[in-house]
Amino acid sequence: MSYADAALGLILLGLSAYLLFGGADFGAGLWHLLARRRPAERAVIEHAMGPLWEANHVWLIFVMVMTWTAFPPVFAAVMTAHWVPLSLAALGIVARGSTFVFSKAVPERRWYAWTFGVSSVVTPYCMGAVAAALATGRSDWLSPTGLYGGLLTTALCGYLAAVYLVWDARRLSPGSVGWFRARALAAGVAVGVLALPGAALFGVGSPLILLSAAAGLTSLVLLAGRRYLAVRVTAGLAVGAVLWGAAGLADLGLHDAAAHDAVLRIVFIALGAGAVILVPSLAWLYVLFQRGPARA
Repeated sequence: MSYADAALGLILLGLSAYLLFGGADFGAGLWHLLARRRPAERAVIEHAMGPLWEANHVWLIFVMVMTWTAFPPVFAAVMTAHWVPLSLAALGIVARGSTFVFSKAVPERRWYAWTFGVSSVVTPYCMGAVAAALATGRSDWLSPTGLYGGLLTTALCGYLAAVYLVWDARRLSPGSVGWFRARALAAGVAVGVLALPGAALFGVGSPLILLSAAAGLTSLVLLAGRRYLAVRVTAGLAVGAVLWGAAGLADLGLHDAAAHDAVLRIVFIALGAGAVILVPSLAWLYVLFQRGPARA
C-alpha cells in the first residue's frame, strides 16, 4: 500500500465518522423541527446532542486538512468548482450551532429553533449534492444527480438520528420511544426506496450495495422487534456502505495529485501523535454521556 492509498483510506474513515456522528446531529435537527409542539421529544433530542454536537465537527476538519495536505490539487479543484454549496454548508453549520444554543437560552424566540432545524437540513443537502457530483463526475450540485445526492444524504441523516434517538428516549423519556421508533421505521423505508436509483448507478451486484441493502433490511427487522441497541450497529453499517460505494465511483486522479511521500510521512507522524489524545478523549466523552439508568 502506498502513502497515497493510506491517506485516502484515512480520509474515507474520517468521512464515515462525520456521516455517522455529525450526520446524526443534522438529522436530529430535522426531527427537532418537526417536533416543535412536542416538548418531551425535543428535550430528548437536545440532551442526546448535548456536548457532542460541536465535537463531531472535528471529523470534518480532519477530512479537510488531510485532503489539502495529501492531495492539494484535488482540494483546490473541489473548493473552486463547488464553492457555492460548500459555503452554504459552512454557513449552515455556523447558523445551526449558534441557534441551537440560543433556542435553549431564549425558548420564547421560536425563530431560533426554526433556524436550527432548517440549517440542519440545508447543510447535509449541500454536502450530499457535492458528493454526488464528485462521485459521478458528470454533473454539478444543481443537476438532477446533485438533487438526488442531496435528498439521499438528508434522508440518511434523518434515519440515523431517529435510530439513535430511540435508544436515548428509552433511557430519558420512555413515553417518547414510540414517536422516535415510528419515525425510524418510516425513514428506513423511505431511504430504502430512495436508494434504488443509487443502486442502479453503483451496480446492483456491487458488494457494498448488497451489504447496505442487507444491513438496512436487518435494521428494519430489529426496529420492529424493539432491539434498539443492536439496530444502531446495522443502521450505521447500511449508511456507511453507501458512502464507500459512492467513493468507489469517484475518479479524481488522486494518485497523480498526491503530495510527496516525505510530506505524507510527516502528516502520518503528526496524526499518530494527535490520535493518542483525540481518539480516547472522544471515546470517553461518548461513553460518559451514554451512561445513565434505563427507565424501561
